Amino acid sequence: MSASPLISVVVPVYNSGEYLRVCLDSLAAQDVQSIEFVCVNDGSTDASPAVLDSRAAADARFRVIHQPNGGYGKAMNAGLATARGKYIGIVEPDDWVEPDMFSTLLRLIEATNADIAKADYAGETVKGSRTGHKYAAFQEGAAFAPTELPEFLLGSPAIWSGLYRRDWLAEHAIRFSETPRASFQDLGFGMRTWALAGRIVITPRSLYHYREDNPNSSTRRMEEGAWAVIRELQLQQDLLDAIPADDTLRRSLLVRRAFHSFQADYRKRVAETLGDYLEAYATLLKRYCPVDKLLPQCFKKREWHDVKLLYTCPQEFPLRRRGGTSTFQRLFSLRREAGMRVLCLLGMRFVLSRHQ
Repeated sequence: MSASPLISVVVPVYNSGEYLRVCLDSLAAQDVQSIEFVCVNDGSTDASPAVLDSRAAADARFRVIHQPNGGYGKAMNAGLATARGKYIGIVEPDDWVEPDMFSTLLRLIEATNADIAKADYAGETVKGSRTGHKYAAFQEGAAFAPTELPEFLLGSPAIWSGLYRRDWLAEHAIRFSETPRASFQDLGFGMRTWALAGRIVITPRSLYHYREDNPNSSTRRMEEGAWAVIRELQLQQDLLDAIPADDTLRRSLLVRRAFHSFQADYRKRVAETLGDYLEAYATLLKRYCPVDKLLPQCFKKREWHDVKLLYTCPQEFPLRRRGGTSTFQRLFSLRREAGMRVLCLLGMRFVLSRHQ
């Protein structure tokens, strides 16, 4: 391997257990010759450090950094600081990738001179795979300006299914928030890369396999995780401040990104602090942009109703939101919310049971 490989793949590792070897095997099988794997052991207390050291001893493409536990963001920044490649990839230690993932992304990013190349991904559980659910509609090899593909910003940030130009990341000082634990630092990184990229190139092939049912994943934590999302979004205020005041399109799309995070969290995670949470999110969105400065055409009709409601009457949001529900569902529904079974009947909400 040359002293300066074309690609550096950063792998942040913390107590990855049984999944780590599968991940490392998939990296070792990559068909790109000029590639290195920077594995950052973030103070693991299981067998992960020994697994990493064994791999590095057997394969010179793997380099291991051992450091005290500091959280996902600090581990990622340590990996970025030591990476030598022209391009940066990210792989989570409980996931795995197809053998041609990085060769495909390398071909696309060099052919288009884009700042980012992205692949679709498959969501993996013990029950099987869900594929082609994020970039299926995009044409492979076509490069876009970020505002031309708002779908790239919505849903999961999926920062790990991409390749980034390292000099572009350095030019814009794009790093991870060094907040404790694995507290959704990928959200801010995803927003920054989208907002600051000149061009992004896509492949609709599902080249990355994202494990969705890891019981130790930070995304499975309840109330704590929802508040971590707010803290991460608050750290992006400087990004909004840097966008010109008349660029209402990018501002509106970033507000839509924040609102999608809210929708994913408030029903699934938040129970005991729901009132405070609704107020905090309303305050956050108002800081992003006043509602009268948003572009309604950037939102679906039901989303726009819900966004305005959250801005103006956050405490009424659970009762008056439209979302994707029918009139019947708004009058009567039985669902799970933040670990509870909840019956909603004619505007009244009854907690039937709680789940551990």
